[in-house]
Amino acid sequence: MDNKNIHRQLKRQISKFLSDDFIANNEAVSKFIEVVNLSYLSYERDAELFEQSSRLNDVEYFQINLKLKEQLGNKDAVQDKLIYAIKQLNDNELKIGNEDNVIDLLNILNKEIDFKKEFQEQLFTAKLNAEKANEAKSDFLSIMSHEIRTPLNAIIGLIYIMEKENSLNSFQENIEVLKHSAQNLYLLINDILDFNKIEAGKIDIENIPFDLKELITQIGKSLEVKAKENSNTIEIIFDPNFTPNIISDPLRIGQIITNLVSNAIKFTKNGKITIKVDQIETNQNKSKFKVQVIDTGIGIELDNFKQIFQKFEQAEKATTREFGGTGLGLVISKKLLQLLDSDIELQSELGKGSNFNFILNMPFFKESSDLKSDVLYHDYKEENLEGLRVLLVEDNVINVKVAEKILSQWNIHVDVALNGLIATQMYEKGKYDIILMDLSMPVMDGYEATINIRFRDPIIPIIALTASASYGYLEKAMLLGINEYIIKPFNPKELNLKLRKHYKNT
Repeated sequence: MDNKNIHRQLKRQISKFLSDDFIANNEAVSKFIEVVNLSYLSYERDAELFEQSSRLNDVEYFQINLKLKEQLGNKDAVQDKLIYAIKQLNDNELKIGNEDNVIDLLNILNKEIDFKKEFQEQLFTAKLNAEKANEAKSDFLSIMSHEIRTPLNAIIGLIYIMEKENSLNSFQENIEVLKHSAQNLYLLINDILDFNKIEAGKIDIENIPFDLKELITQIGKSLEVKAKENSNTIEIIFDPNFTPNIISDPLRIGQIITNLVSNAIKFTKNGKITIKVDQIETNQNKSKFKVQVIDTGIGIELDNFKQIFQKFEQAEKATTREFGGTGLGLVISKKLLQLLDSDIELQSELGKGSNFNFILNMPFFKESSDLKSDVLYHDYKEENLEGLRVLLVEDNVINVKVAEKILSQWNIHVDVALNGLIATQMYEKGKYDIILMDLSMPVMDGYEATINIRFRDPIIPIIALTASASYGYLEKAMLLGINEYIIKPFNPKELNLKLRKHYKNT
């Protein structure tokens, strides 16, 4: 509004509390001042009328006085409505006096200004946090790109060299490097999938009996070669009173310990990694014990303790460049432990080593029967599955060739269907023990094919062998009748184990 039209007394009051820029940039305040200004102007007109009325006769005075009261009543009504509206929008418990409504309204405006300042500060803080998170994600994506491209570069380069050299010695020498690079890529992808699954809240903790002592021993053996690459040794120490037969999730506990030991190996050279298990107490049905993974490596600064357990973060960028890795291992381990009603603790000194440890309180049992074995696939012995008839439903020709070669190693009879429609027709004509079902295919996908087969046969085991790693899709598959799934790229030992399980149960 035009400053020239503002009443001089109101203008002085406003200048004490509000700046011209604030009024210009706030339409609500401007309109409010306009209403108050009208009140001031009305009051001045009222004063003039009153002076004039004293000079008029009684009849004229009475009529003018009525009009004056009406205008004053309208002014009070407008102010009351403004007060009510602002109270409803801001603070229902705000108390407004009747003696000076203008001051009360200005107090409300001051409160609104303070609220806006606080809100702007919160927005600024949120903006800084968002920028920091985006920077961390950008760093993470850069690390991921490096970690994925490094083994891929080795794989592509060595395939080229092997084609050119075309000798048996070259093949045998390079196949180990190819295997190592492919395994690194496989573990990296699994870390990403596990992380996404945990973030989505899709991890289910199993409760099955297993021997934790045997599990930890397997982990130690499986990582010996990796430890020797850095001239490290692995030592495993069990409390003589340790109760190894517990009921929990061996896959996830194994994953936690593997992550911690692998991390220790990576940051230790010419040293020792110790896996130590101490029994804390046992009662009627629970075993409480502590697992420690101790290394003599580079250690971690105290200021970085919290940071290394944050997603997309590592202690230092230089650490990533020197030692590699995505930094997901510790994050995954911490989140898995929280699902097991525990948490990870860290003691470390820079240059002297680290101790990652956690405490578990699990049900235990004395019997040694029905123990879950072969939880890890490192030392699993593949079985001959001769006599097993498998229907492989897969549309990718290369994947078909790979799967056929792997299954033939176990003397399995394999028939191939290139899509779900062909699979349904072949199932009706043939007799199969197990179906390996891809989910994403042309003509008819694995979901619809599963529905059709389940309508005729609710018993036959159907295992999804798929690259669809989205857990929404996998949950949908389980609801439609898939018994379980194996995500590509898959470990052949895992496939053999699951085929054996279902074959023996048929």
